Amino acid sequence: MAQINVPIPSIQEATENAARLLQQSMAMASQVAGASGVGLSPMDIEIARSNVQALAVVQGLGIHGAYRYLRDFIARQAVPIWSVDEFLDGWLMTYGMARKEPQASTGAVAGTGVNGATLPTGTLLQSAAGGLYAVTADAVVAAGVVSASLLAMVAGADGNLAVGATLTLVSPVAGIDASFTVGVAGVGGGTDLESDAEAVYRLQQRLSNEPMGGAPGDYARWALEVPGITRAWGIRNPAGPTSAGVVIMADANAPYGLPTTGQRDQVAAYIGDPDRGPPDELFVIIPTAVTVNFNITLNPNSSANQTAVAAALKDLFFRESAPGGKIPHTHVIEAISSIAGEYDHSFVSPAITVGGAFQAADYDQLLVLGTVVFS
Repeated sequence: MAQINVPIPSIQEATENAARLLQQSMAMASQVAGASGVGLSPMDIEIARSNVQALAVVQGLGIHGAYRYLRDFIARQAVPIWSVDEFLDGWLMTYGMARKEPQASTGAVAGTGVNGATLPTGTLLQSAAGGLYAVTADAVVAAGVVSASLLAMVAGADGNLAVGATLTLVSPVAGIDASFTVGVAGVGGGTDLESDAEAVYRLQQRLSNEPMGGAPGDYARWALEVPGITRAWGIRNPAGPTSAGVVIMADANAPYGLPTTGQRDQVAAYIGDPDRGPPDELFVIIPTAVTVNFNITLNPNSSANQTAVAAALKDLFFRESAPGGKIPHTHVIEAISSIAGEYDHSFVSPAITVGGAFQAADYDQLLVLGTVVFS
């Protein structure tokens, strides 16, 4: 995040200014009191002077803090891509792109039971983590097996379940066994409220690409309007002059943020709406992940520094990784060096040399952060 480096009075300068103003105020009060016939006694003046320094320090600290707040927080909100929280919401609304709301997970599970028994709509199942899911349509047991569609009762990424995860009936259902297993497609699509970082990415994409009714930037913007899609890049004519393409990512998905086929189809259906006027052929592309694993020697090698390094690398890959792109070595070094608690570091792997890019991706590939370990 860029910094605003407008000079502000130091604590010492603010204290000295406050002391000077207090002395002036005391002199004026003495003159006014004398002119009115109510003079200040030597004791009054001595007490006032003895408190000037203490009052000046308190006022100086307050003034310095107010200036810092104005410079380091309030001033940032005037720049869309530096804003946060409700100020960022205001910028998003200005451009007609409200923060994306959380979405509930959906998927299918399979269980067993007596042929002909029905698992009714609204039946609740519970995951091992305690999440609740409702059956969205009646399901009948056939050949001893019952397949049911589920909807998470609470929106958010925590509702996503991996293939093979087990759920159990909250209340018994006649003819239906209590245990269910998540199907091959998993239970997914659940997303949290759009984070500031994701919203800023989307806002910056909009500010950098004026709507053109079908330019590559428009396809990226439309894809980013779909819940769960956090990054997107438009591609011009991937299969000829009547085609358009968009590469998408869903960073909440484990392990590398690659979208599911369901999310890809959702993007295709959303952009395919006639109101958006797509070309004859639309290619929604899930990129091939080019994984970059790090082994770092860190000094000091504290758990707090390790966590900060992993977060800094994750942020770097989120901001700079793009299809057909590359990340210079110097940016990796800078990301780690910017951590407050870091004194020094070196790379066991990958081999980092100053200048150039440590790895590059093709147009349908994306550099993704793999494991980060510390030697």
